[in-house]
Amino acid sequence: MIRWIVGAIVAIALVVLIAAFFPSEIDQSRGPTQVVGMNAPELTVPLVSGGSLRLASLRGHDVLLNVWASWCGPCRREMPALERLARERTGTMVVVAVDQGEDPAIAAQFARRFGVTFAIGSDQDQRLGTQLHLAGLPSSFFIDKHGVIRDAVDGEMDYDTMRAKAARVERLYDLE
Repeated sequence: MIRWIVGAIVAIALVVLIAAFFPSEIDQSRGPTQVVGMNAPELTVPLVSGGSLRLASLRGHDVLLNVWASWCGPCRREMPALERLARERTGTMVVVAVDQGEDPAIAAQFARRFGVTFAIGSDQDQRLGTQLHLAGLPSSFFIDKHGVIRDAVDGEMDYDTMRAKAARVERLYDLE
């Protein structure tokens, strides 16, 4: 029995030492905020309404990119606020939501059910989530007109938070 305890202590110590001297290049504890200041991914996703959306084609516009899934309760609660922001900021900010890992038909049904009028993409392979280092859903990214991610939120936002972050991106980064 003592051999097992000593062995376990040695194994734990070894893991701690390896972690201390060989840290990960990506700080997973920070989640999506680690991409702030980086260019948005140049990814193309199919739209549930047909066609596709190349994220790089949104350059020249401020963008709120929301990553979500239909099974996610906070995503469901957040969707009406995203729709409200999209309607109120028409002409100043583009709102795009990209479903992660689900069949596009499910995302399309969700969009119809919630009356979503902005672009809904489908990323069945979750390539976008991987590139943005998602820690959970929903996750939102505020991207300036130059394609730089200026803010990121891991988790549900209310409308007032979205509006304030959108205004900050427009105010601070559109003059550069």
